[in-house]
Order: sequence, then C-alpha cells, then structure tokens
Amino acid sequence: MAQHYRTQGIILRKQDIGEADRVFTVFTRDFGKLRLRAVSERKITSKLRGGLELFYLSEIEFIQGKTHKTITDASPICTYPILRVNLQRLRIMNRFAEVADGIIGGQERDEKIWHLLEETLSSLDRPSLGARDLRILAYYFLWNLLACAGYGPSLSQIASQDRKIAELIEVLLQGDTKALQNIKIEGINESLLRVISQEHLSRVLEN
Repeated sequence: MAQHYRTQGIILRKQDIGEADRVFTVFTRDFGKLRLRAVSERKITSKLRGGLELFYLSEIEFIQGKTHKTITDASPICTYPILRVNLQRLRIMNRFAEVADGIIGGQERDEKIWHLLEETLSSLDRPSLGARDLRILAYYFLWNLLACAGYGPSLSQIASQDRKIAELIEVLLQGDTKALQNIKIEGINESLLRVISQEHLSRVLEN
C-alpha cells in the first residue's frame, strides 16, 4: 500500500512527460528537494493545475510508489502576484531556480535553504524593488545558497584584493539583510565580484 505524505513546497521547475503528465522539482519544508510526478496535470480539467505553478508556495500531498513519487493534491498558499507580472523578476527567479536545482543535492531537509527560498520570493514580490536591489539580491541568494550547500569563498584571498568585497561577502554569508542595505555598493569592484561568483558557481555545477 502506498504511503501518503503532506508538506509545504516551493515549485522550482517543471518538465512535460508523455501526453499529459508533468514532473515537478519541488523544494519542500520537510523533505528537501523532490521530483514529483503529476499525472494528467496538463489537462484543462486537472484538479492539480491551480497549485502547481512555477514559484508558488503550495501545500502538497503525494504518495511514494515503487518507482516515483506522485502528487495527489496541491493547493497554493502564496502565489507572489507582483513577481508573476514582472518579466524581469520572473527571469531572475527562473535563473535562481536553475542554480538551486544544480547545487542542492537529493532528498534532505534543510531549513536554511527553505528560508532562503522563501525570503527570496518575498523580496521579489515587493512593489518597490529597484534595479540596485535586484543586483544585491542576486549576490545575496548566490552566496547564501553556496554557503548552505557547503561551498564557501576564500575570504582571506578576496580581502587581499579588495577589502570592500570581503566586507560585502561576509555580510552575504551571515544573512544580515539590514547590514547589507547599509553597505555602499558604489565603491565595490563589481566586475571582480562577478568573476568570483561565476568561478564558484561553475565549480559547483561541474561536480
């Protein structure tokens, strides 16, 4: 007999399977990252459609079968409506989801990653978010995700090149958003920070 599970989950990615099924990559509060199959979800009449949109926070019920997990019910908790109507923010969140899928391992509960994803979605749903805020949020998300996954930059090496970069990254890794807002980004060598970010990201995705 199949065992039933219920949890909250953030929909990160989706893939069409067969004629009407979809497989969803979901980061759940209780089980970490899961691949969940939704049978006939692409049909207009499917009862699952309303709760499985990308970047929804949803209540999800699924069963564990012999070969895969199957969603039996999904209802939205938070749909982040402002994020959904902003193409730039959707593109950014889509990239965040790709990075998270590549970095996060298999099924394992992780409260820090869960809260990072929730915080990021809530930030992207703020009406007043500007271009500078989006840039800061991108670095904030990347460095904290890498830290949660066990990858960290060599701050001593970075500090020897530029003290302001070391200061910024230390704040990012600490997750102190108030301190982050107080840092003046204008004086930071952003091109070097971008190179450092890409280097660590490439290293993780190659593993």
